Amino acid sequence: MAFDIITDVLVVLAVAVLVGELFEQVGLPSVAGELLSGLVLGPTFLGVVAPNAQTAAISEIALFFVVLLIGFEMTTGTVRKHIFPSIVISLTSFAIPFLVVVAAAALLLPFGFAANVLVALAIAVPSISIVSVLVMEWDLVQKETGQLILSSVTITDIVAFVMLAGASGTLGGTITVVVLMGLFLLVFALVDWQLNAHPHAFRDLLGRAADFTKREELSFALLIAGGLLVAVILQGIGISYILGAFFAGLIIHDGLVGKNAFRRTADTLAKMNRAFFIPVFFGLAGVEASFPASQSGLLIPLGVLLVVAVLPATLLTYFAAKRLMKVKEEGGPRRIAFILAGRGAVGIVIASVALSTGLIGGTAYSLVVVGTVVVSIVVPVLAGREKRD
Repeated sequence: MAFDIITDVLVVLAVAVLVGELFEQVGLPSVAGELLSGLVLGPTFLGVVAPNAQTAAISEIALFFVVLLIGFEMTTGTVRKHIFPSIVISLTSFAIPFLVVVAAAALLLPFGFAANVLVALAIAVPSISIVSVLVMEWDLVQKETGQLILSSVTITDIVAFVMLAGASGTLGGTITVVVLMGLFLLVFALVDWQLNAHPHAFRDLLGRAADFTKREELSFALLIAGGLLVAVILQGIGISYILGAFFAGLIIHDGLVGKNAFRRTADTLAKMNRAFFIPVFFGLAGVEASFPASQSGLLIPLGVLLVVAVLPATLLTYFAAKRLMKVKEEGGPRRIAFILAGRGAVGIVIASVALSTGLIGGTAYSLVVVGTVVVSIVVPVLAGREKRD
């Protein structure tokens, strides 16, 4: 069994890196090639690699490190600075398009109202996974455009997971999730305030621990452990470990741990992500897609849903960034609109939870997976062209 897992990861990694590099050579983002490679290797086409619990676990670990680095490259100050424009962008990139997709799903899909709404939610929600990687590939993490994008998609994904919790539980359960998330944000803000109020004390604590253990990499181990702890807390609340990884990275910055330690840790994470975690995650995301030929008649409705999800989101977000937010960075409004059209892991996670709780069936789940994978391929391609123009 262990040998089979290693073989699957080897095949996915090798092909994803190769196809991703070919895409880069022709001026397209490597993420699109990595997703396409997984789609071809998986049961939708060749069936060389089959999705299973082991590959799903590896994919989740890979995504944890990808999102941890994104949070690591930001600060809580940048999120606070962009909170109000991020809410506006969240309305245009998710809330309004979601309502449009719900209406279209009610007309086109045969799954029933509740299942149709969940399919619409999974298709309409921008995903921090692919959005964050596009932000990183465009070198926007430290720029206003990238910070606005990441702040917005964080808000959007929190709202989407709360909606999922509401759909999969009782009204009381939904209220519990909202209250616990509010408490988490309050505690997070207090911890962040205390750490930033006494950064030297925290650095001294890390230094003494490193001297005691004689291990310079202790700060790196503590960062990962802290990230896993926050991820577990948010997963327990009912949100997602994905956002837990983001919040864990968000609280750490160079003023807190020291510039040298921060840079070493960031460089190490970046190399791990580029060489392994990013191609493995997106390759396995493509492998997860499996759409039975007997349901091919649903592909046309799926295409309509994807169009009504992405097109209004792109146009409205461009308008909001340009006219309402007055983003001044050259090409900023177009970049925000294109990147926030990205769908990915969050939609698939929503569909997986809905499937496991019996809210949707296997056909609806496969429809969501195929749709999110298709958009995750198309959007990076379009964004790559926009980047070159």
